[in-house]
Amino acid sequence: MSSSSFSNLSFPSLGFTPRGDPISVRGYPPDEGYQPDEGYQPDTSGFHIIRRNRPITVLLVFLSCAVAALLRTVLRETKVPILVIIFFMGLTIGIVGHFSYQIPFVKNIAEIDPVLFLHLFTPIIIFTAAFEMDFYIFRKSFWQVLVLAVPGFLMNCAFLGWLTYKINKYNWSWDDSMLFGIILSTTDPVLSVASVRNIGLSKIVINLIKGESLFNDATTMIIFELYKELISDSHHEILKEIFIKLILKFFASAIFGFLSSKLVIYWLAHIFNDGIIEVVLSFSMAYVIFFLAEWFGMSGVIALCMLGLLLDSVSFSPGMAMFLYKFWSMLTFLAHIMIYLIMGIVIAQKTFPYINPRAFFYIITVYLSLNLVRALVILTLSPFLSRLGYGFNWRWGAVVIWSGMRGTFTLNMALEIGQARSATSTELQIKTMILLHSGTASLLTLIINATTVRKLVMTLGLCNITLPKRMAMYNAVQRIRQMEANAFSMLKLDRFLADANWTMAEEAITIDSPYKLQSEEMQQLTKSLKCPECAADITFERSPQQIADIMEEARLRLLTAQIASYQKQYNNGMLNQDAAQTLIGAAESYVDIEGKFMNIHEVKTYWESKGPLVTMKKWLSDWVYNVKEETTKPPKNKFLRLCHQIVFMEEFEYISTMITYLNSVPIVLTLIRSVNAAYLPQLKACNYYFLCLYIIEAILKAFAMGRTYIYYHWNQFDLIIIVLGIIDVMIINLFKNMTPSYPMINTIRMFRFGRLVRVFRLLKLVIPKLIFVLDKQINKQLTFRYDIAKGYVQGEEDIKCLIEQIAGHEKVYTEITKILERNKQEAMKELGLMQRDYPEIVTAVKTKQAVQTVLNTASETLRFMRSGGIVDKNEGDDLQKMILVKKKQLAKLPPTIAPPTAQELLHNVMWLQDNRNQIEFIQRKAKILYYDYGDIICDEGELPQGIHLIVSGMVKLSGSSAPRYGVDKEVTKEDVNKEVHEHPAVTSYTDYLVTGAIIGELNCLTKQEMEYGISCETAVQVEEFCFSHIY
Repeated sequence: MSSSSFSNLSFPSLGFTPRGDPISVRGYPPDEGYQPDEGYQPDTSGFHIIRRNRPITVLLVFLSCAVAALLRTVLRETKVPILVIIFFMGLTIGIVGHFSYQIPFVKNIAEIDPVLFLHLFTPIIIFTAAFEMDFYIFRKSFWQVLVLAVPGFLMNCAFLGWLTYKINKYNWSWDDSMLFGIILSTTDPVLSVASVRNIGLSKIVINLIKGESLFNDATTMIIFELYKELISDSHHEILKEIFIKLILKFFASAIFGFLSSKLVIYWLAHIFNDGIIEVVLSFSMAYVIFFLAEWFGMSGVIALCMLGLLLDSVSFSPGMAMFLYKFWSMLTFLAHIMIYLIMGIVIAQKTFPYINPRAFFYIITVYLSLNLVRALVILTLSPFLSRLGYGFNWRWGAVVIWSGMRGTFTLNMALEIGQARSATSTELQIKTMILLHSGTASLLTLIINATTVRKLVMTLGLCNITLPKRMAMYNAVQRIRQMEANAFSMLKLDRFLADANWTMAEEAITIDSPYKLQSEEMQQLTKSLKCPECAADITFERSPQQIADIMEEARLRLLTAQIASYQKQYNNGMLNQDAAQTLIGAAESYVDIEGKFMNIHEVKTYWESKGPLVTMKKWLSDWVYNVKEETTKPPKNKFLRLCHQIVFMEEFEYISTMITYLNSVPIVLTLIRSVNAAYLPQLKACNYYFLCLYIIEAILKAFAMGRTYIYYHWNQFDLIIIVLGIIDVMIINLFKNMTPSYPMINTIRMFRFGRLVRVFRLLKLVIPKLIFVLDKQINKQLTFRYDIAKGYVQGEEDIKCLIEQIAGHEKVYTEITKILERNKQEAMKELGLMQRDYPEIVTAVKTKQAVQTVLNTASETLRFMRSGGIVDKNEGDDLQKMILVKKKQLAKLPPTIAPPTAQELLHNVMWLQDNRNQIEFIQRKAKILYYDYGDIICDEGELPQGIHLIVSGMVKLSGSSAPRYGVDKEVTKEDVNKEVHEHPAVTSYTDYLVTGAIIGELNCLTKQEMEYGISCETAVQVEEFCFSHIY
């Protein structure tokens, strides 16, 4: 067949044809334009119990979903791919429909429009894959993904096309072979990782496979469309057309996807706690953005990739993450069911007459070829891949090769070829065979690759369970068993359950470790030594390598715990969206850095580089001239006092602004040559008139302000305008009687354009608005900065209680405790410095967090009351609405709140109980003390001089051990020895306190020495109440 075999291909827009009888309702005749399908016989046999001519297609769709759900339930523990069964179910329906005219709906399904097929299923597949990707891992592996998706894809196409052209026996042309190679070179982003995502394979490899598939699909659609157009139409400017299409498909699509994501994020930010709207928005916008991108000649795949990558669970309301993931997983599952059902019917209907023994042989050949070519391409690109991103090795390469499932895009392009009109029977046969071999190649990757890739990963040791992981799992199982034993002990005392068969119950709930442990590993896990003095357990000494492995495993689990803490803080409203995304992303970026713990100094890089905003605000503030803030005293001279009153009236500023507005009209008319020539005398008179007004304004201000007039920037600017205006008038009158020359004309034009400087006087109104906007942005940035630091500190406190469960070894416990405590103290110091520098913003953030915490408590109390039946559903809904209204009003709180005074801080002291008499007594007896940086307020071991309430500033507490406030005196010697053996790492104590904190109240009341020293980290103001006044 010639290279123009596809020159007459067209791609019809055929949808599902409606079925049913023409209906007459209340005597009205049926639609005369209705034409029943060929072979249709109207039902005239009279009354029937069972209604006929129902929409069987709808029944088939939902019946297929029900069958898929049944298969998923039955085959959950097996390796049988459900989609293969669904494909054969469609194949069976198609074959039956091929021989029977009693089920004509099958032919309608077989004629589905490829464009409809693309727009119906592709948005779900692409958005789900992109939305589930880890953005921070993808960002680092971007160049690896790009190498695989563009050069790798083009190499796949060329090799497969050449191989097909050489070995096929169907007499395909080079163009036919290349189209076939393009179709088989794409991979499915969901199916490719479905078999390996939950078996312990590294997230880096999973994201690499998924990222390659996503951008591979985008490249495939673009190359397929370009190649098809090049071989089917005549082109005069091929390079120009290709260049424009590539710009639209790649760059314009990425920009469109980025802007769309910002629009969706902005929209989501203004939806308050309405999960239904958020889910509907994500669903609808995925389709709308894909449709618009394709409509305007861009790539809908790239646009949706950008949307999915830039959205994450934190973009939605707290608590929506799990529901969103389940919703899109359900849509993806149903989409794949429909895809393989339809393609089974299409292949059976279209290709059944062309199936022969040679076709089966070529099916196997195509499958082997596509895997061989993919392996060759990965091998060729591996030197480049190993030097980019996270690196690359042969084991990763083997998994990437074998996990390349052909799915949605392969079937869609094959369908587009198969549904095109054919001019000859030879052309029809070629298109049909492309459809057949593309569909069977996709089916074989599901049957073979999808079922064996898990075994390949296990064999290569990419998900081996290390000893630290086995230890962690062993400890978790032991903890669960201990909790079960405690629960059994309590239940045996229950009067209703006392006579239960506890032996059988214990056997029924026995939980074994998911990881099989060998006898040697069990000995390593359980082996311990006994202390000869106190008989306490001492951890068995391990090798340095084992300690390092346990340390790394503990680090990874702590990062997971930190991410969970940040997610919890966001769900509780303690972190805003930007801060939560930043902290979660920062924690995820540490996963691949071995031995690296998250610390506040590196987290600070996410909020730095914003200094230009402050500089710009300061520069603009110097230019603002606000008469209300003028401090010039009125002169004693009556005339000068009158000038002062006139200048500092608001009406004077309004008149000055109006003059500038009016002057802008003749200035613009002067620049238009035709108007300037026609109205030159009038425009010249206007220039003189407005220049005189500016001079009069400057004289009045000079009389009113005296010597201070020249120090204000706007006044200096007015003087420049006056000087330029006078020079302009002098030059015009000087050159008036001279013979015009080019230098003279250019000089006059230059000063005429200089009149535009007068328009900048209008910035007097704009700059204050701009300063207001900059203030909001600066406050937002500072709030973001404080939120990050506060969220980080809270995360460190949350995971501190988990160290003992995660560490697995005393040395690991000691080292991690030191690291986390040091990081926490550095973050606390950063918080204190922010409170010193920006007290109004910090007070506003703390106020919002306090309100949010109380409202969360109210929600939890309401949930408990509803579960206990104290309030019914309607009453609970009404109360919940009121709580949500209060939460929504949090956004209206001012961004800055004045910090509390010393008196207000006393009202917040809990043990004073807001008692007016007690507060007044303390105010009479207390005194305000001021300390400088580095001053010592109290040393460790000395008696306190009084109770200190920090009014402003930050102090550092440091001691040789953590304060016990007298508790350790009650502990027996045996308990102390046991604690020392368990946690020998706890030595020194450091903490930071800021405004509102009280120091020394317990030591003062119990007359005990201070267990820590107190030094000033900044200038500090404290209110000291001497304890001698108490008695």
